[in-house]
Amino acid sequence: MNSEKKKQFFLKNEEAVLGLPMRLTISLIIGTIVLLAILTSILNPCLFHQRMLVSISPQVTMIQGIEPENISIMVFVNDTDGVPLSGAAVIIRGLGGAGSGFTDTAGKVMVSLQVQLEQGTYEGYLDVSVKLPCHISFEGQDSLKIAKRYR
Repeated sequence: MNSEKKKQFFLKNEEAVLGLPMRLTISLIIGTIVLLAILTSILNPCLFHQRMLVSISPQVTMIQGIEPENISIMVFVNDTDGVPLSGAAVIIRGLGGAGSGFTDTAGKVMVSLQVQLEQGTYEGYLDVSVKLPCHISFEGQDSLKIAKRYR
């Protein structure tokens, strides 16, 4: 091979080698975007989260004194059209106790927990959390009032 042919051969190869990183970079970027789109659709199947309506009964619970006492709270979970939502995780916590449950096909759950008011206090509050896939979570701080019954 004469020197002129060698020069042309290396020039062609240099152009190919210089173009290779750019093609690899573009392929990696496109591949990453496609992989993220696939993983997002697998891990989060809901494109738009729906709202849910949460009703709690009773809003105020009276207890006897400062001794720990068992109480029960009924929680109803519906969509915005009033259709009951089953399988929603409901957690009620506060005042030294916590309780949880899942809504049934009627969209309701009875949560039982043990609460205790501190010495010298006459009221306290419980937090309610409701979560369901494809729905906006409900976080209600101080949603339920626990009050000491006067004798």
